[in-house]
Amino acid sequence: MKQITVQNARLHNLKNLNISIPKNSLVVATGVSGSGKSSLVFDIIFEEGRRQYLRSLGVFTEIDNEEKFDRISGIGPTIAVQQNIIRQSSPRSTVGTRTGILNLLSVLYSGEGRIFCSFCGSPMDEHLICKACGRREERLPAGYFSYNNPRGMCVKCSGRGSYFEINMRKLVPDERTTLQQVYDTVGLTPGYMKLMQRHYTEYLATSFYDIPDEVKEEILYGHTLTKSSERRSCCLLRIFQGRLHWHGADSSGLYERSVCSECQGFRVGEEARRVSLGGKHIGELGYMTLGELQDFLKALPEKENLTPFGKNLLKEIEERTESLIASRLGHLSLYREMPSLSGGEIQRLFLNTHLDSKMDSLIYILDEPTVGLHETEKEKLLESMKNLKDLGNTVIVVEHNRRIIEKAEHLIDLGPKAGIEGGCLVYQGNLEGLLACEESLTGRYLSGRDTMPLRTLKGNMVIDGSTPCLTVRHGKTNNLKDITVSFPLGVLVGVAGVSGSGKSSLVSHTLGTLLKGFFHDSWEKDEEDIPEKDTAEEDEEGGVQAVSDRLEGVEHLKGVAEVTQAPIGRKMSSNPVSYIGIWDKIRGLFARQPEAHEQGLTAGHFSFNSKGACPVCGGSGRESLWLGGTVKIDSVCKECHGKRFNEAALSVRYKGKTIFDILQMSVCEAVDFFEGQQGILSTLAVLEKIGMGYITLGQPTPSLSGGEAQRIKLAREIGRRRKGNILYILDEPTAGLSMYDVAKLIGLLDELVAKGNSVIVIEHDPAVLSSCDWIIELGPGGGTEGGRVIAQGSPGDLKTNPKSVTGRFLA
Repeated sequence: MKQITVQNARLHNLKNLNISIPKNSLVVATGVSGSGKSSLVFDIIFEEGRRQYLRSLGVFTEIDNEEKFDRISGIGPTIAVQQNIIRQSSPRSTVGTRTGILNLLSVLYSGEGRIFCSFCGSPMDEHLICKACGRREERLPAGYFSYNNPRGMCVKCSGRGSYFEINMRKLVPDERTTLQQVYDTVGLTPGYMKLMQRHYTEYLATSFYDIPDEVKEEILYGHTLTKSSERRSCCLLRIFQGRLHWHGADSSGLYERSVCSECQGFRVGEEARRVSLGGKHIGELGYMTLGELQDFLKALPEKENLTPFGKNLLKEIEERTESLIASRLGHLSLYREMPSLSGGEIQRLFLNTHLDSKMDSLIYILDEPTVGLHETEKEKLLESMKNLKDLGNTVIVVEHNRRIIEKAEHLIDLGPKAGIEGGCLVYQGNLEGLLACEESLTGRYLSGRDTMPLRTLKGNMVIDGSTPCLTVRHGKTNNLKDITVSFPLGVLVGVAGVSGSGKSSLVSHTLGTLLKGFFHDSWEKDEEDIPEKDTAEEDEEGGVQAVSDRLEGVEHLKGVAEVTQAPIGRKMSSNPVSYIGIWDKIRGLFARQPEAHEQGLTAGHFSFNSKGACPVCGGSGRESLWLGGTVKIDSVCKECHGKRFNEAALSVRYKGKTIFDILQMSVCEAVDFFEGQQGILSTLAVLEKIGMGYITLGQPTPSLSGGEAQRIKLAREIGRRRKGNILYILDEPTAGLSMYDVAKLIGLLDELVAKGNSVIVIEHDPAVLSSCDWIIELGPGGGTEGGRVIAQGSPGDLKTNPKSVTGRFLA
């Protein structure tokens, strides 16, 4: 069949949609955020394609609990990458392991590497006999060259290359420091301070060095002689690890990352480090950027006498490396951890993998692959997608970017708006038709009939001694080249540059980390300090140390809010309404209703995590039927019918709605419903204003994309109503936003600045950058070719600056 046909699609907000999508084409699905694109493309086409393919292989798949559509035809094996799952990789997964390049290098080193004597360190001859002492060695199997293999990993750091340690010099600066002063330095929350004081009352006024050694060990590391899990959870190590797990770093500076003293950060064991090619062992190659690695590989045949097998293997590694560099990923290293990559970077890795496979007759679905890409880098991405299509595949892209939309062979526009106002097929066809479609908000912005809001820019700005600024002196974090950068305050500042140019290194890892030291007590946290018991020690990765001489100008600020794209919750039971802080108020509202008083119900009875949970499913709304082994069927709970609450909780109504009905509401619906409830309404109104009106109050937070999570955090921050001189730091807030929603975002940022606040935004979107008062551009390239300030000034200044890579794309 030449088309994928879906009849009467009615999942989520889709309104009995009928659509036929041409196969073997580059198809772009667009529309405002929340219009139903993901419901159609991912939840129906991808899920049904995956399910039918697995069934054809005899693999049992879950049975749907709801009818998503009447009929689907023309479907085939379907592969997809979504924004909300690509960030959930293990930190042990790196670019090198994901692409297979490290595995190929392991084979190359195993068969072709120069071995050095384990006894005297001298080189071996061609017969693997030491030229100095005559000792004989054996070639190592490939597993010895992998940090993920027990035989190959450094034993001391378990293949991580580093570990975190408590900095005792900072924690206990002198012999007079008491235990109470140690706790004050750590900056414990009130609840934890009470726990610590209760457990160690007799030592609080004692010099830390005079406390018995076994008690010190217990305070620091939890090596308690008792069986008290509460006391073990109160050790400082658990608190530091909790902060690290949720925030990627400990802002107090008391728990610092140290390079492994055994492997010097190279992750692999001593045996692998004694084998070299071109004068480098495999761990040293792991830290090279892909561009540097390519240069090294090209020069290798001149330095080493490779076998025919080794030459063919080297050619394969070079081809994979070249392909990644061509996809604008040359700034990454093989040891770069997958969770640290942007959604766009991961999808470009994905594209390369499948282009190399040369498979055809597949359906590929991509979720905003341009995220994290500079305008100059999008042409190569388009070329990759077209190449994938030319192999005989169908490529469906959910995208808002103008250039991708304009290059599509077939366009699908859903809407006209979000949530209950969306779910309809507004337009389908070519670009010319979309531009002329009056009903399409996408078409209206592309054609210029609708435009971005105009800010009154503070033009002709000159940064001098009288200008309030935050200044980072001699920044050297990651690839920053000893730069000094001033961020003017009271304005909207954009930080631009190509992928890997140093934007995040400057703003998040240097400026943000330094600011945490000044505003530690009031720093807004994305999650609770202490994670679940079973995850507290699972991950000690991450945590970039800021490298800078000093930060100046902090006295101009009253507070800081760094709003990142990190997940806001990892459990299916967490949701936006609890994160933004209004769930307790809503439950309290229900507890005050007459029906609740009659039954003696409190706010706790309106929580599916507590007293209000369904007695059969425990508040999950689902039951699992195990069929043997690992095969199970999940079905809707027969007791609560998927509503998660018990009968008593569902018997109480507020304005005719149950507590379950409230969680099913979209933000837009909730804004109307809670009119007059200002404590509930304020944050919801901000969510609606920034284009998040389509999400439901009870939507599980793990299903949110990074961009959606960031905008929910921003709404919560603004809902706190702090007055003036607050610095807001945002990382690509336009991720996942249509042009219509970007216009809303620009209006909100303008409001923040107008109220006396400062905003720093890392961004690629030309519309947002054109609305900035001041732009700082890093570059000129990525990785080692970046890390310098190549241009700064107003948008007009960058447009006329020949050194600027971004200027020519600004309005």
